[in-house]
Amino acid sequence: MTQTQTQDLSAGVTTTGQGAATAVPDVVVVELGAEASGDDVQVALDSANEGVRAAREALLAGGVADEDLRTAQTSTWTQQSQQPDGATSLSVTARLTLRVTVRDVAASGELVRAALGAAGPVARLDSMRFAVSAPGPLAVAAREEAFADARTKAEQYAALAGRRLGAVVEVSEQGGGFAPVPRMMSAKAAGVHDALAVDPGREQVDASVTVRWAWAD
Repeated sequence: MTQTQTQDLSAGVTTTGQGAATAVPDVVVVELGAEASGDDVQVALDSANEGVRAAREALLAGGVADEDLRTAQTSTWTQQSQQPDGATSLSVTARLTLRVTVRDVAASGELVRAALGAAGPVARLDSMRFAVSAPGPLAVAAREEAFADARTKAEQYAALAGRRLGAVVEVSEQGGGFAPVPRMMSAKAAGVHDALAVDPGREQVDASVTVRWAWAD
């Protein structure tokens, strides 16, 4: 059922405007690491740590700054399995993850490939996402567009009502923020020894503003 919204025009007019601004991402945030199993916690941790250390060294050698690398996760868990003879055995799995900020988007696929290759069989890639390092100007542009949209609507209603638009009485911002534009990011079928194919697309910031105007007459 469609609802019809009405407003009392005696005191002024209220409109909602929408705005958006986009930019090409200039950083890639990657989460990768290593997962290894062993007979006890120390064996599993040592193996996973060796993989992460190798991946870290490859990233540093590829130009990633030390301050753009940090530990994101460290976890272990125990698994129990039953042998053919009915006996049970326990193994421990360790997972170590790095969060990496890559500031060369074009080189990100090759950097990730090199890091995973250096870590070897224990390597794991959790995620890659694109971002804009300085989103402030995008938010400003989106708000300006949203306010202009609200004003255009208000001016139309004023003309239809035979009135003149006056001063702004109230401004309220709703929602907004980043709305990522879909993009492709995948590994080739040949595996990690080929560079990851990445397409950064564009990041979009949305803004929505409701403005109430008084009449000038």
